[in-house]
Amino acid sequence: MNALVVGGARGFGKALTDGLSSRGYDVITASRSKHGCASYYSCDVGDLDSWRKTLKKIRAENGCLDFLACSTGFAAAKRFRDLTSCDWNQAFAKNVTYAALALQELTDLLRASNNPRALTIGSQWSYETGCDELVPYAVAKHALRTLTEDFAERNPSIKINHYCPPSMDTASYWKVRKSFQRIEKGCVIRGFNSGVLADPEIIAVAIISHAVKTRDSGRTFTIRPDGSVRVR
Repeated sequence: MNALVVGGARGFGKALTDGLSSRGYDVITASRSKHGCASYYSCDVGDLDSWRKTLKKIRAENGCLDFLACSTGFAAAKRFRDLTSCDWNQAFAKNVTYAALALQELTDLLRASNNPRALTIGSQWSYETGCDELVPYAVAKHALRTLTEDFAERNPSIKINHYCPPSMDTASYWKVRKSFQRIEKGCVIRGFNSGVLADPEIIAVAIISHAVKTRDSGRTFTIRPDGSVRVR
């Protein structure tokens, strides 16, 4: 069995790569850097033209794909009134458009598998309102959920679901938290000051265990810090 993890060399993507490897998958990562023994395609999903070329290469060099995990995400705190078109473009490219291109280019590889599985990683922030500083991120992750549901409806042979993990102790989390602090010293943001952070390895194992067994498709699931999975 093989698996492709987009963004699989760092942070939560790395935890997904390790989790899939432990289940016997030969993991391929599409990422900026290499992780362990996983096969590796160097790419920046934010550069959409380059990303599409990478996807075509992946499609040409692999006969089938048993598991696809779209784990890349990008967030940076910025007040709504200060957002530029570049901020919006970056948020959509790195949170939803990259996944849309991956699903578009790799559908045939998934269909060639006897038991194709796929997942997209969203955010519980996509269900939050009132956070003025994360609007592009929340909107893009909400769009990713809709993309996943639509893909599942059009491709009933591929089991694909959307997973919204809790805040996790990753470098990305701390980077976003610092971006809040740059806006306003001592800024208190719901979800970034609770002090409760999940272990990314526990969350990755929970998501993978659910994704490889579930009969559901096109559903959204939230993950609690203890790894319990609940339908949204």
